[in-house]
Amino acid sequence: MSRTVSARIPKEMHENLREKCNDLGCSINDYIVACIELMITGSSEFDFGDEEDSNMQKTAKDIQSDEEKFKPHYDCHGNYYTYDKDRKMWTCHLKV
Repeated sequence: MSRTVSARIPKEMHENLREKCNDLGCSINDYIVACIELMITGSSEFDFGDEEDSNMQKTAKDIQSDEEKFKPHYDCHGNYYTYDKDRKMWTCHLKV
């Protein structure tokens, strides 16, 4: 027989959880059960979407290094580069 577990979580966390479950095509219950199973036993048959989960596990240091990677900068020829996060591309402003 199954048991019920209840937790109070912030609204934003619930919205993120709902969005994650919608992306994966599963219920919140199935996702949470799989998370608990993974944390207790170290494994789960559930497909968490490995690519997305690895991004969620980034440390603050990883995030900071990502930010450093995409800072505007000059190359050795004096050209200025900026990164457009929306379009996911670099723009080179040529030195004339």
